[in-house]
Amino acid sequence: MSDELNPTGKAELTLEEFRSKLNVLEKQLRFQTAELASVKERLPDTNLISPNFLKRAFTVWGHYVAAGFIIAIPFICLTMFFALIILLFSQQ
Repeated sequence: MSDELNPTGKAELTLEEFRSKLNVLEKQLRFQTAELASVKERLPDTNLISPNFLKRAFTVWGHYVAAGFIIAIPFICLTMFFALIILLFSQQ
């Protein structure tokens, strides 16, 4: 393919070179379209990737609250255990 410029500053392509470039671009477009469809299939169905800001914000907040409860459960259990021990020994 010729990348030389003519005196007017425009690149000259023969019809065959143009068709060849067009075919390459069409193949790239088909590949990228297939790749995009494959990526969309692999995305989970969650509001974390929703285009709506409020859905994303409340989803993140919900995950934050759930994680807080999960982290707090062992501490609550330990506190209840020590409170029960203190209660039992204080009655003797």
